[in-house]
Amino acid sequence: MLDAMTERPNPVVSDASSAEAQTAGRRPIERLAPYSDFLAVLLIVVASLPAAWLSPRTLVVVPNPGFIDDNWHLDAVFKASRGIWIGRDVAFTHGPLFQWLSSVPGRSMGVSMGGIYPTWNTVPVWCAVLFAFFTLRLLLPEQPPWKRFLLLLLLCIFWGPSLRTAFATFVFAVFLRGWYAVAEGRAKPYVFGCVAALVCAIAFLVAADQGIYAMAALLVTLAAVAIDTRHRMQGVRKFSLAVLSIAAGSAVLVIVINSIFAKPFDLRFWRDSFAQVSAYRWATPFAMTAEGAVHLFATLIAAAAIFLLRAWTQRRGNSAITQRTGFLLGGFVFALIVMQSGLVRADTGHIVSACFVMIFLAGAILFSFESPKLSLAAVLVALLCSPFLGEAAFRPSSLTQLYGQVRHPLTRCPAGFTEFDRTCYAPAFTEMLRSAAGYLHQYSGTSDSIVVFPYQTRFGIASRRNVAGGLMQPYTASGVDLAQLEIAGLERAPAPAALYLPDPDLSHWSDREIAYWRNLDLSLPVDGVTNFTRTTEVWFWLLHHYRSEQQLSLGVVGLRRDDSRAARISMQSQPLGLTAQTYPINERSSTIDLGVPNWPANADFLRLRLTVRYGALWKLRKPERMQVEITRANGSQTLQWFVLPPNVSTDVWFYPWSSPDLVDYFKADESEWRPSPRSAIIRLRLVATPLDWISQTPDAITLESADAVGLTMALQ
Repeated sequence: MLDAMTERPNPVVSDASSAEAQTAGRRPIERLAPYSDFLAVLLIVVASLPAAWLSPRTLVVVPNPGFIDDNWHLDAVFKASRGIWIGRDVAFTHGPLFQWLSSVPGRSMGVSMGGIYPTWNTVPVWCAVLFAFFTLRLLLPEQPPWKRFLLLLLLCIFWGPSLRTAFATFVFAVFLRGWYAVAEGRAKPYVFGCVAALVCAIAFLVAADQGIYAMAALLVTLAAVAIDTRHRMQGVRKFSLAVLSIAAGSAVLVIVINSIFAKPFDLRFWRDSFAQVSAYRWATPFAMTAEGAVHLFATLIAAAAIFLLRAWTQRRGNSAITQRTGFLLGGFVFALIVMQSGLVRADTGHIVSACFVMIFLAGAILFSFESPKLSLAAVLVALLCSPFLGEAAFRPSSLTQLYGQVRHPLTRCPAGFTEFDRTCYAPAFTEMLRSAAGYLHQYSGTSDSIVVFPYQTRFGIASRRNVAGGLMQPYTASGVDLAQLEIAGLERAPAPAALYLPDPDLSHWSDREIAYWRNLDLSLPVDGVTNFTRTTEVWFWLLHHYRSEQQLSLGVVGLRRDDSRAARISMQSQPLGLTAQTYPINERSSTIDLGVPNWPANADFLRLRLTVRYGALWKLRKPERMQVEITRANGSQTLQWFVLPPNVSTDVWFYPWSSPDLVDYFKADESEWRPSPRSAIIRLRLVATPLDWISQTPDAITLESADAVGLTMALQ
């Protein structure tokens, strides 16, 4: 027995058992190794974790609260906490799914302004990172995990994915893989059809434009895969079955979503979504900056070169998705469709967002090469370009800052700031919020709604009152349909109190005065268009139902409901004697002299009925900037911007005097409406100039009518 115990073991058996033991020891790690790229998701999640969510005592410093979108950031979460949802109760470009995701942190820690500011985008960003991860798994499944890990980090750190951009990319990848699976017999057409219909429905619940992009991705990938697999005759039948399944599944899901938001056959959600998407191009255009143009076209040229390189190096018989013609053709076309949105709202931020899909797909190509030398060169290009062309959103210091903020939370506002609802603002801003909230508490109950004109819906959460209206952003009520949608919401919830923030007269203001006004989030013309001209119907509705009560603070007036005004206020219109005619436009910048109007002494407003005619190309570009030049008898002139839907007869209203005087019309005594004498209008001219080189020149402008409108109010 001793001999047996001391006998040297068989080397073969010993090595095999040892290898088996080592394999058994490494087996859990080996199983996780293919998914090690998920570590990038965890790193980004930790780096983007807000300290305010971990430490509810933390105060948030907001040095500049004048960002207009902060209003809907705060209001969307506050509305969700009160059971008021986008799609059912209000309309917005973002959908109810986005609203729910953005409200998770704020509602979990008790709704407050300080809790919403740093957390409203946290969960949507995490979802964006997850969608980016799943997209890379779909597009680069054959690549080693380290490549997907590195690419995901680069995309998240330097190119800032949002839920909308990442979801659009994910949808493209799902549809592309799905159509190939149907063509190759690896997926049942009806199964893919049901999945595709569900994905499109979810896209609309994320945001209205994402629903449009999902439909575009579905059609583009179908065409691209059909071209790539055209030699397979059975593909036509399979694709037809899939398309029929998509149509049937979509019909069922439309009815389901209708039932959730209204009634089974009430298309309100879809009608409102399409109305906002269709108004985007003409109602909110913004001029492209030189920096934005460089970013847009540098991305396009670089991506085109990368796609062409991949097409030149693709090998027949290689099943990698990024080498297939369907991906190269469909990916470039779809990314180009998304990029064109940056031509409309052409500031740098929107252009960066519009370029994300193109950057993502180009990055996937760079990390898809199999040749070691070419692969290394491509990865180095991505590593070198990202810091120079992108902007770092996360740094190693993010983790140390998070640790420091959690360990030593800010519980007292720093010098020069005062606290309001767990937020540190400048004292003037805090005082404005307190005075407005105090007024609303005095004249409305906790279950009452309030009205705010034109767009500062942050007063809702400040006063813990819901802001009435059919739109989440009232200033988007451009055009008859959206204006009526906003007014319908105002009428559903009669509010006993309101706030009116008049536009200032900027003609003699310095840049410092404008900056101070903007930092207080007081009303300013949106993209140069006064809030009266942009949302005239809403302003007149407010005038007929509210009267001014008191000045609360600089730029904020308190209103009380007075429905008797609706019956007492009347309008009298008088034609100005201008010739109704069509003026052809032959130059990029044009000025049209409308003539000398017969301006009556008692007129308050100018109303022009216009039709601006464009060719179909404007839908790929954007309209020109429209202005009316008003000349008065005292020699003064004003140039007022306006927007109107192309090829639609539209009434455009102007207040030809000083914008702050509009608040006087809310006074109870008509004799106080016109505090100073007004010089008559002696000439009107229309000016059409391009916002930038992308703007589409109209074919003609038709003046249908021109009227002066006066207001009177009968005594009670």
